[in-house]
Formats: sequence, C-alpha cells, structure tokens
Amino acid sequence: MSNKSLARWQRLGRTLLLALAGFMFGALWTTPVHASAEYSLQTGVSWYRFSNPFQYPDGVSSPLNTNGSAWSDDLRGALFLPLPTERSSLQVTGMVSQMRYNAPYNNYTDQLSTSGSYNLDRPIKQIEATYNWEFSDLLRGSVTHRIDDRLFSYLGGEIVPNIDSVPPNVSNVEPEYPHIREDTVEVAYRVNNHLDLPLTWVEQTLSYTLPGRAELLNMNSNALQAAVRYNASTNSNFQFGVRRNKVNFPGRTASDISQYDSGYTDTEYFSDIDWLVTSDTLLKVHFGRVSRQFDTLTANNSTLPSTEVGMIWNFSPKTTFITRLWHHPQPNDEADNFLYVMSRGTETIATWQPTPKTRLSATASVELDSTQGFPGSNAGNVLTNGTDRTKRLSLRYDYNMTRNLNLRIDATREVTDTNPGTPATYHGNMLRISLSYSFDNLGGTVDRTNPLGFNRAHQQIETMRSE
Repeated sequence: MSNKSLARWQRLGRTLLLALAGFMFGALWTTPVHASAEYSLQTGVSWYRFSNPFQYPDGVSSPLNTNGSAWSDDLRGALFLPLPTERSSLQVTGMVSQMRYNAPYNNYTDQLSTSGSYNLDRPIKQIEATYNWEFSDLLRGSVTHRIDDRLFSYLGGEIVPNIDSVPPNVSNVEPEYPHIREDTVEVAYRVNNHLDLPLTWVEQTLSYTLPGRAELLNMNSNALQAAVRYNASTNSNFQFGVRRNKVNFPGRTASDISQYDSGYTDTEYFSDIDWLVTSDTLLKVHFGRVSRQFDTLTANNSTLPSTEVGMIWNFSPKTTFITRLWHHPQPNDEADNFLYVMSRGTETIATWQPTPKTRLSATASVELDSTQGFPGSNAGNVLTNGTDRTKRLSLRYDYNMTRNLNLRIDATREVTDTNPGTPATYHGNMLRISLSYSFDNLGGTVDRTNPLGFNRAHQQIETMRSE
C-alpha cells in the first residue's frame, strides 16, 4: 500500500471519529440524562516474589539471574455513566501501580555496556475509555481509547550490545516499558433486528524508550474492517467480512529496511461464529486467511492461516470451564522483527466459586511459536528459524473479607524451550499477594456472575485486573 493510500485510511478514520463526536455532542445537547453515574475507587498494596525476570537461560550465572521481591502501591478507578440514556454509556477505567523493587533490581548496572545504573522502580499503567452509543434503532457504535504501559517481556538475559545485535546496541537488561496506544471507532447500520453492517477503524502505535529498540521496532498500524453480522433469535450470531491492516516501522534506517522492510499490509477474509449450543454452553469459532504483502521486499509475501476455536461451559452455578485452541499469526505488537511468527496453542481455564466471597481459578496453557526470519539478514542466531514452546500454569485465589476488602493471591510458573541456534530452556516463577479496599457510590445487580452485587464501574475494574 502506498503512502497516499495510508494517508487516505488515516483521514477516513479521523473523519469517522470527528463525525461521530459531532453526532454524540448533538445528541447530548438535546437529550436529558435520566440515569445516575456509577463509580468505584480502589486502593491497595501488592507484594511480589519472582525469579529470573530477564529470562536468562538455565545454567547461565549472573547477579541478575536470581530471585527477587517487590512492592507496589496500587490505585484504580472507574466510571460508568449512562449518557444520555441507558441505551448509551461512557465507561472509563484506569489503574496505576508504582513498583518498588528490592535488591538487586532496585539499583543495578549494565555491566557490559557500563553505561550507568538502572532500576525497575517505574509505574505500570492502563487506561481505557469507551463510549457505546445507540441513538436510534438504525445506528449504533462505539469509540474506544486505550493506553497500556508495562514492563517489557524479556527473553535471553544479558548480551554484549553492539551495532549488529538485534535490536542494535541493546544489552537486553535495560529498563524498558513499551507504550501502546490504541484508538477504535465502530459504526454499525442495523438493517433489521437480526442483520447489521459494522464498519470498524483501528489505529495503534507501539513505542519503545531505548533508541536501538525504538529504531527497529516502533510500530504504527491502521486497520479498516467491514463485515456483515447476523444475530439469531437464539442469542447466537454469525459474521463474515474483510480486514485490511497497514503496518509500518517509522524508525527503521535504510540498512534496516534492506533486511526487514519498512512495513507490510495484512488482508484477512474471515468468518466468526458464536453459537449458543445450550443455555450453558457457548461455542466460538474464527476462520480466516491472512495475505501479507511487504512494501519493498515482495519476495517475502506470504499467505497465513488464522483459526481459533473456543468454548465456554457453565458446568454448574459455581463452576465454569473455558477452553480454546488457536493457530494464527502473532499480533503485530508481539512479532517484533521476524518475517512472521505462527502461534499454535491451547488454553484451559477452570473457575470455581464455592461461596459469594470466595473464588478459585486455574489456567493451563501450551503455546508453540514457529518463527520465520527474513532470509539474508545478518541478525545472527537471534532470528534463526525455529519453534519456541512455552508452558504456563497460573493459580488465583480471591477472598472478599467484606464487600469492600479483597485479598487476591496469584501464582504463575512458566517454562520456555527454544531451539533456534543453541537450544535453551528458561524458567520463571511469580507469586503476588494483593490487598485492596474499594469504595462504590452505588450497588449493582446480584446474579450468578456478580454474587456480591458490585456496580458496573467496579466490574470494569475487575475486568481490567484480570487482563
């Protein structure tokens, strides 16, 4: 796709956003508010015990390949505001955790580059604001703005930084907090009670702080999706459509472009099915085919499958099972500088809530990531073709001592086996104990999924905490 086409896409998305904002303003100006705002404030503290945060391979000795601990001060808040009526709503959710690491991660030096002392005492942040609107029986849609800043997912431990390392001049243990910003606009025209035509525009940016990583991996993407969606009277639905996503890496030099290109365009034709098999069982299926067209290195053009099958089974009023299997390209903000990464895996989540105040859940997954590097690149074994296998097991215990006071314990174990270049195994463990206190201005509806009757703003916080 040319720069002119990309500019047209960006103008179209911004035009949709401005038009929708004007429509919303007009509706708000002429329609009275009939419902009360719901909000929730939550403050807390968390203690962490972890091992090998920089993911050194087994058998490598380093002062940073050790166990550690940390504290965080946590602040969360959310607002649910029907605006102007219950058919439309503004939902804002945010959280920030100020991390405070203990030795050695509160003050360490990159010993190979001798460029100074580092620490991981940074805040991690998430913000999401969504306006869902439905001003008539014919038109509905949403506008979403999302920000996510968190610690980089390291793998490999410390390396000798030089101009030929990937990314260049990065030793892989410097503090790195990638910034993700995403804006989404959806407008759907309702043909009748069962059929609507949604049009979706998504703009995403991924920004790194280290110059070498920013040069190679900073990313912008613009996606436009058009679909036809059928909603059955049985609460099942089916949709099919096309999604076109233009991805570019604005910081890459001429040398980088000659090896990895400046960007590519993904075009996916897809179909989605949500089938309510019984009142307790929902089957979700996605079938797609992705055509990846590179801007200049067209010999690398590829066609990739995109398939996912999942099921939600409410086994009993207290027990739920969720399982999914997938085979698709990794998301653009995770695939880094590979030609492509195909991810295959399975995940199962079991949740048991024996009492309204107590919930236990377990998640087990196995993921195989098959990497395909760019042919002819001089990146060394970092980008060698191969398959990584990651096994994860996570346990969570929630206990609401009162309606406002919550204790949460999370434990995670992860093992990654890699075979590009020299085979290696990486182990990582994490234990987190969190205590939080919430204040809600209003209560909510008590039901199976909300036994303590939290209001909708509080439920937004819990959803974000689970991500």
